[in-house]
Amino acid sequence: MRLALTLLAAAALLAGCGSSHAPGLFDYDASKPLAYVDHGPVTAKTDTIAIHDVAYTSLGRRVQGYLVEPAGAKKLPAVVMVTGGGGDRSQLVVEARFLAQRNVVVLTITPPSTLVTSTPTTGAALLAQARSITVGDVVAVRRAVDVLQTLPSVDPHRIGYLGWSLGAKTGTYVAESEPRVEALALLSAGADPISAFIAHAPAPLRKQARTVLGSIDPLAAIKHAHGDRLLLEDGTRDEVIPRTALRNVIAAAPHGTTVRWFDATHALNRKAYDAAFSWLASKL
Repeated sequence: MRLALTLLAAAALLAGCGSSHAPGLFDYDASKPLAYVDHGPVTAKTDTIAIHDVAYTSLGRRVQGYLVEPAGAKKLPAVVMVTGGGGDRSQLVVEARFLAQRNVVVLTITPPSTLVTSTPTTGAALLAQARSITVGDVVAVRRAVDVLQTLPSVDPHRIGYLGWSLGAKTGTYVAESEPRVEALALLSAGADPISAFIAHAPAPLRKQARTVLGSIDPLAAIKHAHGDRLLLEDGTRDEVIPRTALRNVIAAAPHGTTVRWFDATHALNRKAYDAAFSWLASKL
């Protein structure tokens, strides 16, 4: 059973079985208050790029973020930026500053999944948690779009997304469920079919595993994206995600998707990020 739980946990991170998520899975009540709070800048007043400590509510949880914007910004394009598994809002703040220097407002958030510390002890509970975590992260991004659309510094019709690693996986669902996002740059995104994982699950759990993991399948979700709005970037020396998993996402992406490889590890490099920023700026 312990082995089966481990395999199912891995499958939850690299799900990809060919069925789309359940209709309405990432829906939320937009009438609920955002309770957006700006605690003020954490940078010097003389800095040309202002970084504000902000927070808002998503599905009853507080989401912490950094709002990074050029001084005096008004009606600029904006990007929601989401880091990898276990990361927080500070992990990509340096990259957010580079993007802000191109006259783009950036909201980098701590995904709710980062704050999950409990480990289920049954397969059914693990599957339920995997779906709940995925929904929480995606809705947090959608609520971040709500936040950006209320800000005077942002043009509400020019909003993009950049996700790295697990944040890139989250972006596959955002591409399908959030029409307000005009361009998505997904960096180091990988996914594997779940058939091998299900084969090692206890027999009574296999049907449920296929259903639940199938409902949060990034390979199916990305197929519903618009290719002209999608950028995939990967490193040829990725030491975390196997090349086959990276290629699975590329193969599932719709026609017209821009795909770029870089001589880089899983973390990618300055050249890759600069290329992503240029692409986003051109789309927004």
